Amino acid sequence: MKFRRILPVFLGVWLFTAVTAFAENMQFVDAVGPTGYYVDVDSLSFSQATEVQPDNTKKSYEIVQARVAVIKARTNRRYIYLMQFNKDKMMYRILSSKVQLYDSKQFVEQTDEASPELPFVASSPMQEILDFIYEQPRNK
Repeated sequence: MKFRRILPVFLGVWLFTAVTAFAENMQFVDAVGPTGYYVDVDSLSFSQATEVQPDNTKKSYEIVQARVAVIKARTNRRYIYLMQFNKDKMMYRILSSKVQLYDSKQFVEQTDEASPELPFVASSPMQEILDFIYEQPRNK
């Protein structure tokens, strides 16, 4: 009898947890041909990093972290990246990535290995993504 009372409560809590754990607020940023770029605006976080320069002075940079999705229609793939951007240095880093089949949402690959910092140019999709991020209101 207790099981019948507890089961609906348990299922309700489980469903709520599952929905909120995988919730995304992906917003369209840009497309290049059949490839679309999206940013999860709920994942944005801003922090400061300090670097010692060759002349022993310190320079501070703002680091932006965001979840970015790249959807490639021709290959039926959705690439989900946790990324860091440094606007001042025009560099980005992929902290982790997941690859899923777009139509079935089945994950086919995952890595938590961070990439080295990579440069980008003003005409690249990374610049479009970063511009979009800085257009968003800051929660903090």
